[in-house]
Amino acid sequence: MSFDNPRLLAFLFILLPLMLVMFLRYLKLRKGADLFAASAPKGERDALVREYRWRMICSDCFFLLFLGFIITALAGPRWGVELTADFRRGLDVVLTLDVSRSMDVQDCPPVPGLKGRSSRIQRGLMIARDLSLELDGIRLGTAVGKGRGVLTVPLTYDSEAVLNFLDSLGAFTVTGRGTNLESLIDAAAGAFKDSMPGRRCILLFSDGEILSGSLEAALVRARDRGIVLCAVGLGSDEGGPVPAGPAPGTPGSSGFLLSEDGSAVISSRQSEFLKNTAERSGGIYVDGNRNDAAALVAEYFSSLSADSGFSGRTREPKARWHLFVLAALVSLGVSRLLGFRWRRKKAAMLGALVCFLSLTGSSCSRIQGKLLIMEGNFYNSRGLYTDAISSYLKALDYDDAAPYAEYGLGSAYFALEEGQAALERYAEAEKNLAAPGAEDHPELRYRIQYNSGIIHFEKGEYQRAAEAFRRALEIDGSRIEAKRNLELSLLTLSRASRSEPPSSPGKSESAGAGTGPAAPVLFDYLRLREQEQWKSKAWAEEDVSSGPDY
Repeated sequence: MSFDNPRLLAFLFILLPLMLVMFLRYLKLRKGADLFAASAPKGERDALVREYRWRMICSDCFFLLFLGFIITALAGPRWGVELTADFRRGLDVVLTLDVSRSMDVQDCPPVPGLKGRSSRIQRGLMIARDLSLELDGIRLGTAVGKGRGVLTVPLTYDSEAVLNFLDSLGAFTVTGRGTNLESLIDAAAGAFKDSMPGRRCILLFSDGEILSGSLEAALVRARDRGIVLCAVGLGSDEGGPVPAGPAPGTPGSSGFLLSEDGSAVISSRQSEFLKNTAERSGGIYVDGNRNDAAALVAEYFSSLSADSGFSGRTREPKARWHLFVLAALVSLGVSRLLGFRWRRKKAAMLGALVCFLSLTGSSCSRIQGKLLIMEGNFYNSRGLYTDAISSYLKALDYDDAAPYAEYGLGSAYFALEEGQAALERYAEAEKNLAAPGAEDHPELRYRIQYNSGIIHFEKGEYQRAAEAFRRALEIDGSRIEAKRNLELSLLTLSRASRSEPPSSPGKSESAGAGTGPAAPVLFDYLRLREQEQWKSKAWAEEDVSSGPDY
């Protein structure tokens, strides 16, 4: 047997002083029982005293069992083996650029559009641009650092945002004094959220020279969070003189840095240092002077992200906390039942207890399914999406909980920015609700349609979004947020139709549905329905909208 939170078992020691308190309480109440039984007939007095004492002892024992079972359940006991779905989200990468003054040294192969040798920062920006164009389905972010690291572009699927930043970085002289790779790595690591499962990688573009900070300390912190460091070494092992201002050949150039003896300061690439650093963290090192540097890094990242989604099932100890919760409820029930007099109702009490246990056993499967849904909702609300997905998948085995499990899976996938997978799960939940004999769940059906509309709108499928919001209003026409989103979808469709010529070849046949003259008619219809609904009621303040349900 193992426990998820074994430290909570220490609370079991609280039972020891409780046992002492209950023993003292028993000694006190025993005298009261003797006085109570003194008024009974002489022939029943001894039997009545024994009964009361026995019931006091048993009641206290079952209450102690109740506390012990609850504490054990909170500790998360596990035994046995079960198959659990393993979900991976893919790969997140932060492009981290060292923009210290040594990165202006011109000892790199030329880049397209420039004559002669290029600076290290120019070479790094070229590799970063090529890499951003090659990577697909991977979230990218950027961080830069000289004296202090700064996260400039948070993780995003929008590669255009990353490219625009890299272009703007290359258009100005941004290098400065000092090299603090520790601060730079910490800033890049800040882009990763612990609630988002998946592989994490920092790609460092640097010459490896450090003037302040401890890179080793930053790597230890990153490794504890599951972050891998890869490095692209820029410059040459022979090195070159460090410009005192902007790179030579640019406006404002003022020569090179000089040492105390009057000679030029030479900066060289620390290849072995970067290679050893990357290998210790589980990453790779690539020579930035290679023409295929971007292709090598892209191939490595593609191999890491190839397992996005379900990677199979793993064997894990099975959670058994619900058994202890059930035992705690039974112990508490017995403890309370012993407080009633059984002399004339003993058979009735025993029958009630048997019925309770039988009902509990017969509905165990239904309770288990609902408990799994509650467990998944708990993990989902706290951003622990892998655990939430695992709980929802287990709940699929219970017919009553299957629609809610499918909806929960859709919500978790949408939070992981897997919109298409979320739509598929919403569709499965709708099929389960439409099955013969299925119970009607109007709130769940509304949320399925509403959240589907949100996803379609974010994907730019405004016609489908409008249809989903319209179906949501057919289920519950009082929802203000659905009305607003329906109107927004139709207005967006109307603007798109006005901005494109009628004979546009890329326009689908259904793109004009709900637009043009029909859209204002629909808006007027909705307003009339609202007015008719409110004519017979006193005006009341509108409820605050809960917003999107995702």
